[in-house]
Amino acid sequence: MIRAIVTRADKFPIPAVIEQKIGELSEEHTKLLAFEHMKELDNAIDASRERAEKPIGNHLKDQILVEKINGGYGVGNVETLNQKAPWWIWLNFGRALSGRTTPPGTDENPRIKGHFEPGTKGIFTKGQPKFPINPRKPITAHNFIERSLGIMLGKVRELLK
Repeated sequence: MIRAIVTRADKFPIPAVIEQKIGELSEEHTKLLAFEHMKELDNAIDASRERAEKPIGNHLKDQILVEKINGGYGVGNVETLNQKAPWWIWLNFGRALSGRTTPPGTDENPRIKGHFEPGTKGIFTKGQPKFPINPRKPITAHNFIERSLGIMLGKVRELLK
């Protein structure tokens, strides 16, 4: 349970011990909320997964971490995501930074020619034999951030009770 202490600093200064304890509790609660937020983002990503089996490689879910930042804790460092999972913007908002809504095809980008292998459950592999892919359907915005933030408001209220 969190209790608020409201006082005027010029009349009733808060004793140093209480001020320190409030700071510790505040940091502990912020850390708890950050880990809950990370869990909600992970759940939102899992719920929107289009392939049941997670393929091998670098994944968005693996790049969303809790980090200690100035004044508390943060979830999903944008600089880290931009470097290690640059497709996060496309998945979350349904468009690339350029404004493009459909992924590039092999006609536009021959470096991505590849093939499907038996037993991989539809996972595309780069390289020979060539197999043209020219997507026409836009990527759906999954709104992971908005969904998880909506849930977090309830968790904050629950923590403050």
